[in-house]
Amino acid sequence: MKRKIILPIFLVLLFYLIFSGCAQRKNPLQSTIDQGGIFETSIDTSFTLINNVLDDPFGRTLLVYLPPGYQDSVRHNYKFPVLILLHGFKENETSYDHYYKIKTTADQMISTGEIQPMVIVMPDGSGRFGGSFFTNSVYADSSVFAGKYEDYVTREMFNKILYDFGTAIRGVSYKTSPKDSLVFRDSVVYDTIGCKDTSLSIPNCPDTLLVIDTTNFLLIDTVRWVDTTISIPDTTSFVVNCGISGHGNGGYGALRIATDYPLIFGSVSAMSAPLDFASLLNLVPAFMDSNGVNSNGQGYHSINPDPDSLDRLSSLFFAMAVAFSPHELSNSDHSTFFKLTPEGQGVDLPFDSLGNPVQSIWRDKWLAADLKTRISNLSSSDTSLRHMSFYIDCGDQDEFGFAGQAQNLYNVLVTKTPASNVTLQFYSGYPGYPALENSFIYDRLREVLKFHSDHFTAP
Repeated sequence: MKRKIILPIFLVLLFYLIFSGCAQRKNPLQSTIDQGGIFETSIDTSFTLINNVLDDPFGRTLLVYLPPGYQDSVRHNYKFPVLILLHGFKENETSYDHYYKIKTTADQMISTGEIQPMVIVMPDGSGRFGGSFFTNSVYADSSVFAGKYEDYVTREMFNKILYDFGTAIRGVSYKTSPKDSLVFRDSVVYDTIGCKDTSLSIPNCPDTLLVIDTTNFLLIDTVRWVDTTISIPDTTSFVVNCGISGHGNGGYGALRIATDYPLIFGSVSAMSAPLDFASLLNLVPAFMDSNGVNSNGQGYHSINPDPDSLDRLSSLFFAMAVAFSPHELSNSDHSTFFKLTPEGQGVDLPFDSLGNPVQSIWRDKWLAADLKTRISNLSSSDTSLRHMSFYIDCGDQDEFGFAGQAQNLYNVLVTKTPASNVTLQFYSGYPGYPALENSFIYDRLREVLKFHSDHFTAP
């Protein structure tokens, strides 16, 4: 009788001990995700974007991802690599945060050790027609048309990041001391200091400051400011730990900036980007058809370049015209001209009403900006790209023929730099979800972050 009572009690106790132990045992599939943060800062007055004819804002916001443990690491003099991440067409600096969840992805990959901690900088290069291609939109005399976006990234944004975060960037020496200075303010621009050479930031400015426009700037006071001295004593460490990436028009911008400034960047990547403009000529019939232009060219000059009236392909062509072929005011040839402002400024498309390339625009301006052409034209003795690592990817059904363009650029790159330095990847979608420009950026960001992390020096 006692045995019959003891056995059930024993089984109950054994059951309790087993399952209470399981409840306390840590699930090996679960891990703690350390939290980084998105920091918002701004350049209230960009001298490279001011006075643009399209009235696009010249005050721009930057989003900066700071990895988990950033503040504590800075206190212990730990240095981070930096990745500049340029957004896609019809997007802005918030897209990587809001749509593609860069913080969630980076936090998870850093916490699991897939990538090393890094600072990620996301500037705003948006424009009225959907994208600036992060290039300098200028007239022949270098005066601003839609804005000098390449200069904005490489000068003003870079200076901003160095001064705000230089203490945590690999290869950078950062010292501060308080000094007095003059500050000019008005109702729109605050804490902006004019400089005779507008390509320089305050520590590098001449002693004499310049009031840019006395009708807008008011001298209010002499204030205390911090003289920040930035130097890059370890150039090799800085370059190898500085990367740039982007998708769409930002992918073009990343490769354009990196190849224009090869002594700044050690790694560059592009996702679903226009990399070979010659292929775009195949899209001209679709452009004409979508805008009601017949085979005789009728309707060409009736195309309405209002961004709100254009489809995505037409927006792309006009955005590229804004970036690469502003119409010179002295040019009396209006055969491919489209007015964009009440004052009469506008752009030239690179093809006429019959869809034929106009060489003075197509060859001299568009192909001069084309990455495949620019890299092809590097002399055999030019070794400036040989230290740089390249990553290019694209969906196999991407719009506008970007997959073929990626392959064409790859074929050129491997003639100018060791093939082992260039990675090209194509990816497929799923039934009902083709691999288009924006479809899988959330997933591709993991590949991009890992690529740059692997090419930064080990922490």
